[in-house]
Amino acid sequence: MNLVKKFAYTSMALMLALGISACGNNDGNVEDEDKTETSESVENKENKDDKKDKNAKDDEVPTLTYLNIGTPQAGTEETVSKINEYLDEKEAGYHLNLVFYDWGDYEQRLQLASSTGEDWDLAFTASWAGPYKTLVSQNALMDLTDLMEGKEFVDLINPDMLKGVSVDGKVYGIPAAYPGVVAANQFVWTKSMVDKYNIDYKNIQNIDQLEPIFEEVKEKEGMQYPFGVSKDFLFAMPEPVYQVTDGVAVREEDGKLKAYNLYADDLYKEQIMKMKDYMDKGYISPSAPQVEPGTVMPENEVLLTEGEGEPGSAAIWSVAPRNEVVSNIIGDKVLISNDKATGKMISINSQTDKAELAMDFINRMFTDKNLQDMLSYGVEGKNFEYKDGKVVKHNKDSDGIDNDYDVPSFTFLCAFNRTPLEGAPGIGDEEFDKEAKEFEDKLVASPVLGFTLDESKIATEIANVQQTQSEYTINLKTGAFDESYYQEFLDKLNTAGIEKVIEEVQAQLDNWEGADK
Repeated sequence: MNLVKKFAYTSMALMLALGISACGNNDGNVEDEDKTETSESVENKENKDDKKDKNAKDDEVPTLTYLNIGTPQAGTEETVSKINEYLDEKEAGYHLNLVFYDWGDYEQRLQLASSTGEDWDLAFTASWAGPYKTLVSQNALMDLTDLMEGKEFVDLINPDMLKGVSVDGKVYGIPAAYPGVVAANQFVWTKSMVDKYNIDYKNIQNIDQLEPIFEEVKEKEGMQYPFGVSKDFLFAMPEPVYQVTDGVAVREEDGKLKAYNLYADDLYKEQIMKMKDYMDKGYISPSAPQVEPGTVMPENEVLLTEGEGEPGSAAIWSVAPRNEVVSNIIGDKVLISNDKATGKMISINSQTDKAELAMDFINRMFTDKNLQDMLSYGVEGKNFEYKDGKVVKHNKDSDGIDNDYDVPSFTFLCAFNRTPLEGAPGIGDEEFDKEAKEFEDKLVASPVLGFTLDESKIATEIANVQQTQSEYTINLKTGAFDESYYQEFLDKLNTAGIEKVIEEVQAQLDNWEGADK
């Protein structure tokens, strides 16, 4: 899963309670009341009627239900109330109902909502949440190609990102936006260790360069396992890998695209063998395949992890108990791929009757900083405050205030339109602009950007390959294996039918290259 899911979010004990309020009506004996009604009771009745009229008007305001991923928060209802007040001020003409489903439940809940005709309008989608292309194939998502024409946010999104989310030339999800920038694979370093050992981290390009650093820190610091690796380890390659489907990648040879078995490739083998070497030497914990995603280790127990993020992500990753971190891009390229483009998106339900309103909300989310801040941080004065042009998030530990709205802000897609956190650089800051320029200079588009694989002839083989991959790759990428295990994996991939998948991918690539793209 390529995604910025490496961020650590605090789990809340309270789950979001979804309820529908209803007004009871107990009239009593109307005839008797009419006979004894006083001027005071008439006035009370008129007041009640006024309230009913107001409630009726509120009920007439369309509400957009927005499904999102993340631990449900007790403060969501209050935050949404403030957002709706703001939407009223802006005369948007609709209200919002924001619903969070927990990380492990989201995909199933979204699939269920789509298949049962549940009433929803907007949803977070991704290659790893939905998944996006599955929802498209099920006709659950609306074609947004025409609906998004002329909207302000379109100019804010890299055209290659829109190409990457396209399925057969149509856009079913709006990707994240920052002009000229996409998320990059990064090494994430514990800053206190970088400073103490004067590590020239910005010039570290791949895992092959790490051994002398691990050796020094392990010996002098007594750090048991300096390389923080978990079951969802990013396993960033030093060179871009253009993957078409699980296990099958594409490279350019003699001016043509050639499909190949990613896991049998020399580069993949070299990388997993280096990870095995690091585990054998004690730089990686033997329990790495069992370490849960999002685990944050104390700063005196970890030197390096990997993450996927945009400019300024180091500030978001700087959380207790690891505290401040710094980061640098792995390799010399930042890849715009179909997977990267579909890593985080917002989509519209194909069955909604509020498509225009939903698209208006998307446009506001990308262009209205106040709205983006409320979605990302909650209620000003309660969950956060502004200080010197940055956001200071409240939390119980440091401020004595319960922060009951702590959500994964990356799901709201528009980091560039969000007030940065205290300590984090933002647009206009020299540090941020310099980092953004580095990202932009390293951008390279995948040669298969926009290519959509028709899986109909190889659906069984793809499913078999995926199953085999899920059984073996966690151990391989974390270094917890031996060579016989790797060979067993390759043999099982062949049994699963990976060669048939490669042949079909190649045939479709040949047709795609010959077509007018």
